[in-house]
Amino acid sequence: MSAVDQRTAARVLQGTRDPLSLAVVCERGGVTYRVTHTELRARVRRLAHALLVNGVRRGEPVAVLMERSEWTVSSLLGVLESGAAYFPLSTEYPAERLALLLADSGCRFAVVDDTGRRAIPNAVTTLSPVSLLSPDHPDEPGAQRAPGTPEPTGLAALLYTSGSTGTPKGVLLEHGGLANLVTHLQDTLYAPLGGRTVEALSAPFVFDAALQQVLSCAANGGTLLVLDEHDRRDPHRFLDLVVRHRVGLVNVVAPFLAALVDAGLGTTRTDLRHIVTGGQAVPTAVVRRLLDRSAGDALTVWSMYGPTEATVDATCLRVDRDTQLTGPTLGLGTALPGVRVDVRDDGLRVVPPGVAGEICVGGMGLARGYLHPAPGSGFTTLDDDRLYRTGDLGRVTPDGGLEFLGRVDDQVKVRGYRVEPGEIGNVLAGCPGVTEVAVVAVPDGTGDLDLVACYAADADAETLRGHARAHLPPWMVPSRFLRRATLPHNANGKVDRAALAAEAARSTAAPPSADATDLGVLLGTALGRAALAPDEDFFAAGGHSLKALRLVNGIAARWGARVPLRTVYDHPTPRSLARALADLGARVDHIPRAEPAADHPLSHAQQRMWILHQLGGSLAYNVPVVMDQGPLDRAALETALAVVTARHDSLRTGFTVRDGEPRQIVHERVRVPLRVVDVSTEDDPVAAAERLVRAEAARPFDLTEAPLARVVLVELSSSRCRLVITLHHVICDGWSIVVLSRDLNAAYRAARRGERPALPDLPIGYRDFAVWDRARDLSARAPAWRERLAGVPTHLPLPADGDSAAGAVFSGGTCACTFDADLSARVRALAARSGRTPATVFLALYGWLLHRLTSLEDICVGLGGAARVHPDLEHLVGFFVNVLPVRLFPRPDLDFDEFTDQVAAALTAALDQQDCPIDVVVRDLNPDRGSGTQPLTNVMFAYQNFADVLGAEPESDGLFLDQSRLVEVPVDTAKFDLTLYVHDTAAEFRVAFEYDGRLFRHGTVERYLAALRRLARAVTREVSA
Repeated sequence: MSAVDQRTAARVLQGTRDPLSLAVVCERGGVTYRVTHTELRARVRRLAHALLVNGVRRGEPVAVLMERSEWTVSSLLGVLESGAAYFPLSTEYPAERLALLLADSGCRFAVVDDTGRRAIPNAVTTLSPVSLLSPDHPDEPGAQRAPGTPEPTGLAALLYTSGSTGTPKGVLLEHGGLANLVTHLQDTLYAPLGGRTVEALSAPFVFDAALQQVLSCAANGGTLLVLDEHDRRDPHRFLDLVVRHRVGLVNVVAPFLAALVDAGLGTTRTDLRHIVTGGQAVPTAVVRRLLDRSAGDALTVWSMYGPTEATVDATCLRVDRDTQLTGPTLGLGTALPGVRVDVRDDGLRVVPPGVAGEICVGGMGLARGYLHPAPGSGFTTLDDDRLYRTGDLGRVTPDGGLEFLGRVDDQVKVRGYRVEPGEIGNVLAGCPGVTEVAVVAVPDGTGDLDLVACYAADADAETLRGHARAHLPPWMVPSRFLRRATLPHNANGKVDRAALAAEAARSTAAPPSADATDLGVLLGTALGRAALAPDEDFFAAGGHSLKALRLVNGIAARWGARVPLRTVYDHPTPRSLARALADLGARVDHIPRAEPAADHPLSHAQQRMWILHQLGGSLAYNVPVVMDQGPLDRAALETALAVVTARHDSLRTGFTVRDGEPRQIVHERVRVPLRVVDVSTEDDPVAAAERLVRAEAARPFDLTEAPLARVVLVELSSSRCRLVITLHHVICDGWSIVVLSRDLNAAYRAARRGERPALPDLPIGYRDFAVWDRARDLSARAPAWRERLAGVPTHLPLPADGDSAAGAVFSGGTCACTFDADLSARVRALAARSGRTPATVFLALYGWLLHRLTSLEDICVGLGGAARVHPDLEHLVGFFVNVLPVRLFPRPDLDFDEFTDQVAAALTAALDQQDCPIDVVVRDLNPDRGSGTQPLTNVMFAYQNFADVLGAEPESDGLFLDQSRLVEVPVDTAKFDLTLYVHDTAAEFRVAFEYDGRLFRHGTVERYLAALRRLARAVTREVSA
């Protein structure tokens, strides 16, 4: 036996440490609790002594049941110090499950705090007595009883996992296996950090990873930061604590790593160096996105793999910025020292590299077995060699790494927890009235899995949900319950789980049962910040219509509920929104794929744009995007363009006319060429670039020829260039530009590394949306618009300098200014004071200005609505924008706050109906159409903050759309008589009027802009920024 074999978990803890340095830190209840190594050691010894005095036997399980705190750490170590086996339980477990586990384990002692004491069922303490001990014990006079040193084969921990037979399985971990793990992880993870570091503990204490983290941190003399239940689930709060406590290492499950990346992990340089992840497949795209960020060069990701039966971890893969990554998920790496991992066939013969088989584990890391072993339970002996058959499918790659391919059985990982659907099904089968039940796991739309219970029963879903909550831990309670008359069966008479999974993936969720905490996290994510408190206002915290639309789509993706946008406006806090959602019954189905065809119909939005193009708007609807860049890799850029063109239908679309109707043709292969123009030798390269940009913007597209996109790389010098992307509006909108830049950025970075980009699959293409859009029954939407717009003037007669009948259609100009930081801050403060969004305040200012210009008290302003009314549309490039008529009634007797309230109501009503295309509204109202004018909406308002909605990527050397990089492109076209654009940046508002040059002189519009600014100053005069 090697020296490592002889070690035990107890001996590993005798590592060198500074007695006065911090061992554990925990923030809870607004107070920070700090425990030094000296104090921790004293607590551990006192608890161990108390257990020994009470007669605990070596290797017997001692339960630890308490809230997450510094006392949980000392209790874990105290149990090990006594020679007993650590047996963690959760206060989130229902009483029935606690009773089951305590009885199954034969546990006689439990270390509990007040919460744990209340959770212990009375039936357990009377029928199966369990002695309850406090985690804190006073010093006793005299020598404390010294525990004997356990053998490497001694029992160190009893951890329960989900069981396929319906009963949880107790896994027995030995001291030698834990010592081997901690010793070798010390060399791998901790020594490169200088031995001692601050490590964040976010895993539940019932996880095997928590046991490893406590032992490792204690062994290396570092500091363990114990996160409470709220902080460990909130990615923004988690990152705040990482910064404040100078954390050097974190260990998180793969879904939470994705949430941390979304929250900004890697954007700012901190003390964090090592990120340990696993629990389930780790998406390559998440890791690459993290490591490509500005602080990514300082980070190393460690992907760990291993079932509890292999003593926490069996393999490890190290990934940094320079690592070549392929495939959708990270590999599993190679075996840890002392552990043997191979891939075997059904006869347990080792298969060669490249051949799929079952992953098997042996060596020093193997657990003793199960508390109550059963035949075929996974542990086996082959030629006197013990193996554990993991049930995971895998193969060895040519370089010796291990690759995960799926499961042999139905076991799944949900939010990092190992779950046997069969166990859940057996529990639900015990609910009165249930005749048959099966539980399947389906994708939840966020990269994780949802558990769905399909059942035949007289009982309703809420009865089954209540039964599940009474018998299962929270992570095993299905999120959805699908009731059927009977369950499908295959030819062998077994439940057809594949058919149920397909049905569950297609089906819609029951009305959501989200509580204020769930929604607080979701609302916070939409805002790019920490979770909202239950009574915190979404709009006062920075929400606006586009973020509200993303929130609505997020609810649909997570719970399948169709939530009217008005519901968010009427119930802007997590608590009130949770109550409102409980009353909703509408559901969301996925948009189906269109049947293959030579061509497809246009969406309503596309058809509107196609008609405008035919009427002479070919230049007005060019969309130029110009970004100031450092040097770019031409080859990588061309590769990235090919990737995004293949990814998005719209970039491969041309248009034709068949039987008098416009149709779209989506080509299988289209190339968006890259043209390179070097202006570095010009006397004024910037001026030369601007001339080129204007020429590009003024060059029309032929809609019959795909692609309707052009890309020019303008080289200003050897270290600076401008990337000019020009698209036709019929294939894109403002939201699409951000989506396109995200995908182009990811593809460009991957191309520079010689890798395939790890972009997630799109649920549908634009052609699928167009077919679905045309098939929708919109008849129920028209009456609401008809009532709202009854008697509205069909045209707003602005005082003009000229005649719209004279001159070229769509000719125009732009007049712009920037509200300074003080005025911008006061506008935001006014919006917050009144519980409105800045967009509402600007629309009210615009309405007030139009009233002063026309003296009219009935004004209709068109609003560009994003109209991405389904979660499947969020990441598509395409034209979705709808024009929404917003009817305003400014009157001299209204003060501005009263008018703003009216505007907010009108705006909310319009946004709530944005899935009804404007052409359907116009056709229903049949207004008079003047020559050269847009009916109902010749005056427009556009509040632009798409980059804010989707969140900005921080990489400074990529291609992502960034406000600081955007170069303004002067235009001499106009789509409407007068349009007010408000560009919302983080600090200031940039305000611009686009005007019809046939109607207005530039000086006239300058006066309009000055008047708007004076109005803004007047209404915010008494507001403190």
